[in-house]
Amino acid sequence: MRIIILGILILTSVLLSSDTTVATQLPITVSQNGYSGLTVAISDSISENVALIQKLKDWITAASRVLYKASKYQLYYKDVTIVLPKTWSIQSSYKKISGLKFSRAHVRIDDEENPVVGKVPYVFGQTECGKQGQYMHLTTYLLFAGELAGFGEIGDVFIHEWGHLRWGLFDEYASFEEAGLESPSAFYLDDGTWKPTRCTEEVTGRNINMFTGAPCTVTEDGIPEKDCVFIADKDSSATASLMGQQNVLKMEEFCDTDESSTGSKLRHNSQAANNQNIKCNSRSAWEVMREHDDFKGNTPGSPSFDTTPDFTIEVETDQRICLLLDISGSMQKNNRNSKMYTAASNFLLNMVADGTSVGVATFNNIGRVVHEMLTISSQSDRQQLVTSLPTTTGGTTSIGAGLLTCITALNSSSEGLEGSMIYLVTDGEESRAPYIADVQPVITTSGVIVNTLALGNESDTQLGGISRASGGQSFYYSEDEDSTVLTDAFAAAVADTSSDMLIQIESKSFSLSSTQSFEHSITIDATVGRDTILQITSSESNDIEISVTGPDQTIHTEINSTFGITTVKIPNIAQSGSYKVSVTTASNSMIPGVLNVQSKVRVPGETTARLSVWLSDDTHVYGSDSTTVVYVAVLKGMAPVLKCDVTASLEGYDASTVQLHDNGIGSDSRENDGIYSAYVFSNNFKRNGRHTLKISGQNTNNRAEILKSKEKSNTFPYYSGLTTELVGNFQRVILSSEISVTNYTATQLTDNIKPAKITTLKLKSVQLKGDKLQIILLWKAIGDDLDVGTASEYDFRISDSFSKIKQQPEQCTKLTNNVPIPKLAGSTEQYLVTIDDDSLTKYIVVRAIDDVGSKGDYSNIVSVSKLTDPSWTSEAINTVNLTETFVSGSLALAILLVMMILGLCLKVRSSKTNDQKKLINEKKNQNQKPGKRGSSNKHHYRYEYKNRNYIV
Repeated sequence: MRIIILGILILTSVLLSSDTTVATQLPITVSQNGYSGLTVAISDSISENVALIQKLKDWITAASRVLYKASKYQLYYKDVTIVLPKTWSIQSSYKKISGLKFSRAHVRIDDEENPVVGKVPYVFGQTECGKQGQYMHLTTYLLFAGELAGFGEIGDVFIHEWGHLRWGLFDEYASFEEAGLESPSAFYLDDGTWKPTRCTEEVTGRNINMFTGAPCTVTEDGIPEKDCVFIADKDSSATASLMGQQNVLKMEEFCDTDESSTGSKLRHNSQAANNQNIKCNSRSAWEVMREHDDFKGNTPGSPSFDTTPDFTIEVETDQRICLLLDISGSMQKNNRNSKMYTAASNFLLNMVADGTSVGVATFNNIGRVVHEMLTISSQSDRQQLVTSLPTTTGGTTSIGAGLLTCITALNSSSEGLEGSMIYLVTDGEESRAPYIADVQPVITTSGVIVNTLALGNESDTQLGGISRASGGQSFYYSEDEDSTVLTDAFAAAVADTSSDMLIQIESKSFSLSSTQSFEHSITIDATVGRDTILQITSSESNDIEISVTGPDQTIHTEINSTFGITTVKIPNIAQSGSYKVSVTTASNSMIPGVLNVQSKVRVPGETTARLSVWLSDDTHVYGSDSTTVVYVAVLKGMAPVLKCDVTASLEGYDASTVQLHDNGIGSDSRENDGIYSAYVFSNNFKRNGRHTLKISGQNTNNRAEILKSKEKSNTFPYYSGLTTELVGNFQRVILSSEISVTNYTATQLTDNIKPAKITTLKLKSVQLKGDKLQIILLWKAIGDDLDVGTASEYDFRISDSFSKIKQQPEQCTKLTNNVPIPKLAGSTEQYLVTIDDDSLTKYIVVRAIDDVGSKGDYSNIVSVSKLTDPSWTSEAINTVNLTETFVSGSLALAILLVMMILGLCLKVRSSKTNDQKKLINEKKNQNQKPGKRGSSNKHHYRYEYKNRNYIV
């Protein structure tokens, strides 16, 4: 694999990256034009540096000014929280909070290097147009270097990323691609010339070869050479768009519609081959933004309004958890109290991290603290908490009373309430005050996180609401014998409560009897193995025997059985490889059980494969065309794990399993970014009510690999390649938050699911053959039902009117000659088209049609015309004096400066303060001054590789 990273003066591209976790975001609200709740957190891997706090304040203050102007005086950052890791010193002015807030923060400061470029800002987890991403990632290098880092002015950089994170905007600049993936997305063919991808067209500049400095030419296929780039003029008069060339000095606005009524300064370039047009159906940034709740009901403020945010500094402390258990009379049903007791025991004995403070409370018609907060430091502490767990039931249900009881317990120390967790386990609907609604304002104000586990489908429907409002998660246990949720949900709730996180390797249900044993293999990979335990949870644990055989055939016999849990602990560091688990019983009755395997990283601080999951919506309205998207990130540190086998199973349904893909079609926004996705259709559900998805990610055939940076070149510091590295076999499981189904009916659904929109239509070649233009189109096949299966036919349309093919594609001419038959979803398709050369630009789209005639949406628009611009011909290039080209306008100096800057960006390994000094010295050596708005020294560099894995 040869993948190029480009660094070019004033040319902004992207490299997307990823981080280690995806968690429920903290809420952000808008009031009187101001954002409240924006949270910026610093990783505990970053050494203490109080100057970093001021840098963050400087960045966000500058961003608030840019945001206010760019939003037409409708939005600014009103109050912002900066969260420090618990490894930093606590000052009297800092507010103490419980637990780790980093995994829920909107902006995360972390110096763990992206495997490609390391220090490029990006947004992780952006999926659909108009949908927010998961979080923004910034490095301390970028924060201290500021404009000198080469990404633009600090306020502009932050708001560019905010557009991705908050409003679901995509980049309006080009994406460069590896030779062999023939799309010339840096340029598009229109009106006889290759035009650069830009927004707006007011952005002026020139097209050059990034290596030679010569004007661009075309290849024998008629498309621009792969090293051709557009360099925007730094003194261009363009003011839009911040999602495009925000490096231009006067850039300060977002582009608006492409209508003639929009002035040319803001008019969107809907023909440009960028992701904003492809993902957002050629809509401008403002057309997407106006539909966002942030802009509804706002009245523009005064242009002179002071947009400086109010900052609060918080510091993390050890996690505090109140375990809140339902003991009302309904808990006797289906043996729920006993099951809850076993699961809670396992949670306290094996899942909660040392250093965590835990209390236990119960509720029926009233709430009671049955064990005060206790900081866990030994196994005896864990046993003490287990002995306090309730064994009797009775009374009515007041969930509000229980929540208030936990608030009181958690508030018993000087650490404060914010960030503390309540883990609520209940089976019933509220029948007595105080109700959830009565106490929700208290929960919201306190900053306590409420995670909920609903036992059975009769539990109160408000559980999910209070979890979401507090930034927590909600889980659902169906009570089916083959469900593993009772174990999985407790593990998921504490996955991010410690920097030394517990990793769930396997979770599997089984049944056995005297004539039917349970045999299963699990893989302990080379990155984990510390504190490895295998557990069998069963109501009949005294009647079963377990044997675990390691890779070296050692039989592990360190077995402990208590509280319905049989545990095998692998001593020291578990050997990597395959372990054989055998469970038997002498009982003649069928005994159900659950196998759970968990471990920690082999060496603290090292990276390992992790899963994280989120859903497009927490409610699914049952219907013939309804879908919900499940997203699963598979990452090793910052690196995406490719070619992994990822599935999602609806808990309680044997047949309802969907395969997730990372192939860039349908539900998957980008190929090979480590985010796997799939549609869950209505026919996957069998009833109304709550459901839970269990996610499995594994590599059992040694195919999975990660992207890895090659050694940087000292000669060409602006060039770097990527290679791949096998990650070895591994397996992981994780649980999603609950999803609620409404309007279910048992009647057979009609097939109303249409094929997905094709978003990958690209021009491979264009050549003049006599009086004909011969073009080759490439795209990825989509499915019969969105991205599943195989479509039946393709419908190509062509027009010489862009507005017509955009607004009325069905009224355009249909291409019928030699149209290919669709292949399986994800396959590469190719179509040779011959059209008359009449010197007019032609526009082409395609859609897929399924076997019942359902028609997908038309694709992104590809333009083509005869190349008549002499500046792109070889003859014209030969007349150019390359020496003059390099010297003219100090281009040689500019390119050299880019090499030096980007070389520093990529090679820095020392402290960020030294990085900044080096970069400043380089600037001084070139007689340059630090860039400021209005100066001539504003730069932004573009990084890209074949499969755009990260959004910048």
